[in-house]
Amino acid sequence: MNYIVLDFEFNQAFDFDENCPCDPFSECRFEIIQIGAVKLDDNFNKTDSFNILIRPQIYKRIHPYVQKITGITDNMLENQCFFPDAAEKFYEFIGDEHMFCVWGKSDIRTLYRNLAYHRLIVPPVIIRYIDVQGLATSYLKYSKGGAVGLKKAVELLNIPSNEDEFHNALYDAKYTAKVFNIVKKNKLPVKIFNSSHIITKNLIDST
Repeated sequence: MNYIVLDFEFNQAFDFDENCPCDPFSECRFEIIQIGAVKLDDNFNKTDSFNILIRPQIYKRIHPYVQKITGITDNMLENQCFFPDAAEKFYEFIGDEHMFCVWGKSDIRTLYRNLAYHRLIVPPVIIRYIDVQGLATSYLKYSKGGAVGLKKAVELLNIPSNEDEFHNALYDAKYTAKVFNIVKKNKLPVKIFNSSHIITKNLIDST
């Protein structure tokens, strides 16, 4: 089985005429614009990596704050593929036998919402995953403000890093994989994402 250490960068709603945030589309609040992933084998050794930029279709211009923290611009995405093609390439990369490893559960929720929006899955969906952030928070006995952030975990674990690399999906996936290799347990706690409650909300929103 492969462990797929996964990270996304995503765009969100912004009213450029009024120069302020606006209400997002309820079915997909955050639109994925970059997928980064690292593949680990059964012994947690890196065997491959994946990186793709995605041209947005829901929120077609990049939110100013998203551009500021990620460095991703409209021009960078202009000639990139749309999400369905990117998802196809990503699933070819991960293979059949895999376990997602993510920094908190929000990326799993975001992945589901993007797949559902583009009708690439048939809900309800169950996704099994490992929460590396939870493992790191426990390992570090971190209690300042709740769960530890990726950058802080990298710092506390003395992992060499470059300030400019954070908030890039591929580099964040690489750092998450390095943290995972340090904080993992003999028996890894597997969490379950169940989309049923999200489906109910979307049905209500659409009526």
